[in-house]
Amino acid sequence: MKIIKVILVTIFIIVMQGFGWAGDLDSMLSKAAEEKKLVMLELGSVGCIPCEQMKPVMSKLSSTYKGKLEVIFVDVRKDTEPARRFRVFGIPTQVFLDRNGKEFHRHIGYYAYESITSVLKKAGI
Repeated sequence: MKIIKVILVTIFIIVMQGFGWAGDLDSMLSKAAEEKKLVMLELGSVGCIPCEQMKPVMSKLSSTYKGKLEVIFVDVRKDTEPARRFRVFGIPTQVFLDRNGKEFHRHIGYYAYESITSVLKKAGI
């Protein structure tokens, strides 16, 4: 059982490389605005099944839209302030922010890569 936990933690760390982990959400959002990037906030929790299913989607978005889109995961069970701030009523919730930090799109639940790319295309990337 212990080895399974170690493997899962290792996989989680590997997957989380390549997109932001919200340690200081405000500074990450400020930096994205300065760099004129769109932002996808993934407000979820480690262990939530649909949230876990979003990890490969977030990773692919991060690599495909590198330099244009900042993908930030926030574990709202560990940090509840962003959940209140972004009015999260279910997880995962994806909140998309434009280059000025204004919300332009929101989705609750698993969100397929292809559906997200069509939203991003409409937003100009």
